[in-house]
Amino acid sequence: LNVVCWLVPLRSKSMRGNELALSLANAFSGGVFLSLAFGHLIPECLHGFQNYNEVTPFMLVLGGYLLIFFVEKVAFDTHDILHEMEHKSNGHAANHKNNNNNKDVASSHGNSGRSAVILLGALAVHSILEMTALGLADTFGESALLTLSIALHQPAESIALLVAFLKSGLSEGEIIRYLSVFSAMGPIGVAIGMAVNEFAAPIVDSVMLAVVAGTFVYVGATEVIPEEWEESEHKWKKFGALMAGIVSIFIITQYTMTLEAH
Repeated sequence: LNVVCWLVPLRSKSMRGNELALSLANAFSGGVFLSLAFGHLIPECLHGFQNYNEVTPFMLVLGGYLLIFFVEKVAFDTHDILHEMEHKSNGHAANHKNNNNNKDVASSHGNSGRSAVILLGALAVHSILEMTALGLADTFGESALLTLSIALHQPAESIALLVAFLKSGLSEGEIIRYLSVFSAMGPIGVAIGMAVNEFAAPIVDSVMLAVVAGTFVYVGATEVIPEEWEESEHKWKKFGALMAGIVSIFIITQYTMTLEAH
């Protein structure tokens, strides 16, 4: 799925240009992540902390939030990298058109290439943490819900990375190699989650669920929502998509819990 999310747009310019559909899907996925975190992952992890300090799971959720915050905003400021690359891309395009200054263009391409690789590293860590939740799932219903949330969010993440590499001036072959590395991070995350679920003590499973819940809160509340509401255009449609994601996952989660209870 991850490969499809960047390979198809790489071959099809029309798909890259459909910004509204991508924006609505991203807003919907923000609601899905928030609903999964507060309506499923956090309540699920609490069962493993019954003999521990009651504050512990919530601090672990906060720890998961701060972990992905550190990766994306402190160690690697992915938002600024994307804006910087867009600015440089526009700048070297103007240089090429007006002055045909090939040296400046090459230098800008080099800087953009390094920025794209940094962005790749940050999103790779992000992808591993997201996919770990899928490996931790105990039932088919949980797996289906998590797959849906990741599948809805993945196109926006993959296309953002694709656009960053396109602006870097790298060849199509180099872009495919870098993005193939990014795609490999998902299975690694799933494998980590499955290993913890299968071989580790139940408390480790609960700790991982709490940390992943924190990363889901970050994705929904700090990444998707501010990004989609930077501009007021289509704000009501986006809000409708966000609420649809929250409500639909809440209903599905409650329904699956009822089935498991019986």
